[in-house]
Amino acid sequence: MPDRALLPLTLAVALALHPLAVRACDQPLAPHFDADPQGGTSISVGRIADREWRLRSIDGDPIPDTADVWLMVTPDGKISGRAGCNRYVGQAELDAGFIGFGRLVVTYMACDVRTMELESAYLATLAEIGGFVVGPDGALWLTRPDGTAGLCFGPA
Repeated sequence: MPDRALLPLTLAVALALHPLAVRACDQPLAPHFDADPQGGTSISVGRIADREWRLRSIDGDPIPDTADVWLMVTPDGKISGRAGCNRYVGQAELDAGFIGFGRLVVTYMACDVRTMELESAYLATLAEIGGFVVGPDGALWLTRPDGTAGLCFGPA
C-alpha cells in the first residue's frame, strides 16, 4: 500500500506538469493549478477511459450545445469520436496525465460551413495535445505540452 503521506507531494508534482486551474469548462482558467488534492483532481488514465466525453470548449471558447463533437478513449489507447460532421478513429499514447494522439482516420463527408469550421478547429487543436487532467467537477481538460488548455470536455 502506498505511503499516504507521500500522496499530496506526488500529486503536487504531477499537477505541476499541468499549470492550469481545473474548473468547469465555462469558468476562466488561472495560470496555476489551485485544485485541492483531496477534491477529486485526477491524472489517472482510468478516469478518462471507456466513457464518452462531450466537447464544451476550444481554447476557452464555448461551443454550441447542439454540436456533435465527442471523444472516447479505451485503456489501451484506442480512440474514436465525432468531430462535428465526420467520425474519426485512431490510437493515442497514454500515461498518467499524458496523452498524445497519433494519426487519425477521419471520414470524408461535407456539412454546413459552421460545422466544418468547428470540426477543423477541433481536429487541429487535438493534434496539439500532450496532456490531460480531470477536475473535481468532472471536466476533462486536454492540454498542450506547454500546459495551456486546448480542449475541455464534460461527461456525456
